[in-house]
Amino acid sequence: MDAWSTAQLVSRPINKFGARFMLDPVTFALSVEAGMSTGFASHTQGRVGVMGDVDVELAVASMMFFDPDYVRTNWNEPIAITKAEAGAAYAAICAERGRTYLQGFEGAARLSELLEIVADGADDTDAALFAGWRDAHRPEDAAGRAYLMVATIRELRGCRHMSACRAAGADPLAMTLAQSGIAWAAIHGFRDLHAAPADNNLVEAIEAATEQSDAENYTCLTDDERAELVELVEAAVAHAASD
Repeated sequence: MDAWSTAQLVSRPINKFGARFMLDPVTFALSVEAGMSTGFASHTQGRVGVMGDVDVELAVASMMFFDPDYVRTNWNEPIAITKAEAGAAYAAICAERGRTYLQGFEGAARLSELLEIVADGADDTDAALFAGWRDAHRPEDAAGRAYLMVATIRELRGCRHMSACRAAGADPLAMTLAQSGIAWAAIHGFRDLHAAPADNNLVEAIEAATEQSDAENYTCLTDDERAELVELVEAAVAHAASD
């Protein structure tokens, strides 16, 4: 299997499955226990905190499809630990939830192995959020490690998409409205929900650029490894859906 086909087949399931822990009620509870703020502030502090104690504008840039003021408010909410500690705790919570989702999944170790090859071989230029997740502590257990790597590869494609949007001069709100709709834009803190969505031609061009750069992430694998990865991602998602 070639790299482009691999990216096409794994991007959507990884995007959806890798985000599951972020909306898990257990994640929000564990984040507060770890010292983060309540609600979506913990999501911002933890997800971005993997980069360390960065300034608020890097946090905003790394969450391009969220309203900038919403990100700033969440990032600056009172927190009992440092942002770097929040990031480490959030990555650990990600792995903990993964142990639940992938408990008993026999392909976890191999899935982790292949995704680690992709993550460790990827160019992290203009991909600071991905780099933070890539460098997070990787647990020894197969299920937790595999899910952490799923979340990491999700951030890798996300960074490629943000780069493509910036290169095209696209408006984040317009892109969010075009690709995810009003309800999702509201969840992401945007207020001008009656703004015009991005033009279809622009969206298609950005998606094509994202797909091309995402495909390059998988060139480090052989044809057989890429085919195996597709099968493992599909099997992991199916396994988690049955829990």
